[in-house]
Amino acid sequence: MKMILSFVLALYSIAAICQDKGKEISTTGRITFEEKRTMEARTRPDAPPMPERPPVERKVEKILSFTENATLYEDGKRVVEEEPDMPRGDGMHSRARMSGGDSKVYNDLVKGKITEQREFMNRFFLVEREVPVTKWKLTGKQKTILGFTCNEAMSTDSAGIVTTAWFAPSFPVKGGPALYCNLPGMVLEVSINNGMRAITAVSVEPAAADELKVVEPKEGKRLTEKEYRDMVAEKMKEMGNDQWRPGERGDHRPGMPR
Repeated sequence: MKMILSFVLALYSIAAICQDKGKEISTTGRITFEEKRTMEARTRPDAPPMPERPPVERKVEKILSFTENATLYEDGKRVVEEEPDMPRGDGMHSRARMSGGDSKVYNDLVKGKITEQREFMNRFFLVEREVPVTKWKLTGKQKTILGFTCNEAMSTDSAGIVTTAWFAPSFPVKGGPALYCNLPGMVLEVSINNGMRAITAVSVEPAAADELKVVEPKEGKRLTEKEYRDMVAEKMKEMGNDQWRPGERGDHRPGMPR
């Protein structure tokens, strides 16, 4: 089965590469992504009744810097939050602010290892893991994103959450935003849980390797994924939020249980 899947992937990749033949692509550069999360307001079962609130939409600029050996996915500068205008009841209003975040995902393409820098309660942690293994299914659909012919792949996790990814086989570097980096090409668009979380490439630009600073993050205590999740769950319980579960609010990580 694995050989058949590899053969099918190869056929789709060759077809897409032929379509993009003649397109000059640098092996070093930056891809700017827009990451959108839709969050629904939740209340505890024992909380008093409150007026129903529309979902809150949060858009964040993300930058994927890439070289032939590694990629680094990190926060950009702009964050836009759209919230219900409760006092006047006249719809939504937007609020923009600078991000300045320190979330980073470093993917060593040579060693096949990922290091994530995460911030929790004003402390930094480094979570190390292998590249996630995802059971992707090719749909045969294609579309063009930023001039690149992309193939559609889909996966469903144990909780029934569907993830759709569009990847460009002709891109000279294999990778993608966050942990969505395990397809034969560059992932340029991702949709999780019917768009509750969406990641979309908005621009690609070449850049010299010495300008990119694609280096592994070093700040923070090193933990495994399980150690980090156990630590967060314990802290949330101490704060009275014992209903917290990993993967809430659209923070789904491929290859990890929910």
